Amino acid sequence: MDLKQQISEEKKIRSSSPKSCTDCRTTRTPLWRGGPHGPKSLCNACGIKYNKKRRESLGLDTGSRKKKRSEDRSSKVGEILKMRFMRSSKLMSKLREEEQAAILLMALSCGSVSA
Repeated sequence: MDLKQQISEEKKIRSSSPKSCTDCRTTRTPLWRGGPHGPKSLCNACGIKYNKKRRESLGLDTGSRKKKRSEDRSSKVGEILKMRFMRSSKLMSKLREEEQAAILLMALSCGSVSA
């Protein structure tokens, strides 16, 4: 049996039976998602679960971690700006008024300096 015959037989089998999720065997879903058995092999719910597990196993960040990470980053930036602001009295005297205002605005927005 050659490849073309195999493909045509597989298409006949697929067309005769309704498409189903390879995980939960459901036949109705608003969106078919890709999974370990190829594209559009999982229903929406199973596809979301599969992608979440795959991202965790790869060590990629999830949404909650991203928020925490951005908060950590902003606090670090705030501390750095605060230290630079404290040490930069000589620098501040050399800057123009617009530059001083920009630096103070950045420090205020990071919460490192209170008004």
